[in-house]
Amino acid sequence: MTRLADTISLADFRADVERETLRADYPGAVKVEKNIPIYDARTVTPAIAPEWARIIGDGPGVFVVKNAFTDTSAIDAASEVFRAIIADERAAGTAAGDHFAKAGANDRIWNSLQKLCLRAPDVYARYMANPVIDLACCAWLGPGYQLATQVNQVRPGGKAQAPHRDYHLGFMS
Repeated sequence: MTRLADTISLADFRADVERETLRADYPGAVKVEKNIPIYDARTVTPAIAPEWARIIGDGPGVFVVKNAFTDTSAIDAASEVFRAIIADERAAGTAAGDHFAKAGANDRIWNSLQKLCLRAPDVYARYMANPVIDLACCAWLGPGYQLATQVNQVRPGGKAQAPHRDYHLGFMS
């Protein structure tokens, strides 16, 4: 069996991560900082979706959308619900933690959006109703996308996760 480490080329990786992101390649961006296209949510329309898909598929792999949440109270409210879920799961002895740190060092909520929706449907609706986030998901995943989400909270002194990829909908070769 071939090990993944034997198939990775440092030269190929460097070529990918060291290339320059040109503003002209992403005309919808308001600017490029540190090779990352920056957008302003107040000016994006659904017509930007092919550009975002190109960024993810063939470009730098990341973009920023400033002002994506005009009302950040939805984020604050969801964060409070997530904190309560973590506390409840710890108290019940069902807290999952993560696979990278010592037990109890970090916190994780599996299926966090499902749990948010069940606990606080009004908060979930406000949190998920963001058209910019929907546009970004549609650009890459298509209009019928589904999300599998976890909240991972790395606490001071807790070990961060190693870079990895999760395949929640099946196995990849």
